[in-house]
Amino acid sequence: NGKDLDGWTKIEEGDWTVENGVLVGRNGINWSTDPEKTGSYLRTKKQYENFRLELNFMINQGGNSGVFFRSKDKKNPAFTGYELQIHDSAGRPPSKGGPGSLYALVAPEKNLIRPPGVWNSVTITARGNKIRVEMNGEKTIDTEQIRSSKGFTGLQNHDDKSVVHFKNI
Repeated sequence: NGKDLDGWTKIEEGDWTVENGVLVGRNGINWSTDPEKTGSYLRTKKQYENFRLELNFMINQGGNSGVFFRSKDKKNPAFTGYELQIHDSAGRPPSKGGPGSLYALVAPEKNLIRPPGVWNSVTITARGNKIRVEMNGEKTIDTEQIRSSKGFTGLQNHDDKSVVHFKNI
């Protein structure tokens, strides 16, 4: 809402603030690639099934973050649902772990993340098994996945070196 964390549930510590209408995540902890463990993030109080999510994000140099969707409230949300990966990797080849990917599942057609400190736009559309991602105005993923059909939406606060900004959610 641009004012406070109303509508969000904080998971596993980390610092979340609202500054000049922008949601800022800092000092995340405990992230692992272990599907049984989780780290710092915010999740919605409601679960969503079919949706169109639009937002803007900005990551710092060396930063790492993500947008979770259709995730469960236990264990690692990147593995109980999906994570749209965000990290400082402008110009690198697309990969299943790179920016704009559905983490560990689907590489984007193109790596369109902008350099650190520059705003990016993303749209995630999920209808049934179909998931479509647009980054900075271009389609980057159009896939069908069966991992999860409903769950929470979340914003990752990865580690103490990452600072992520979200707005216009």
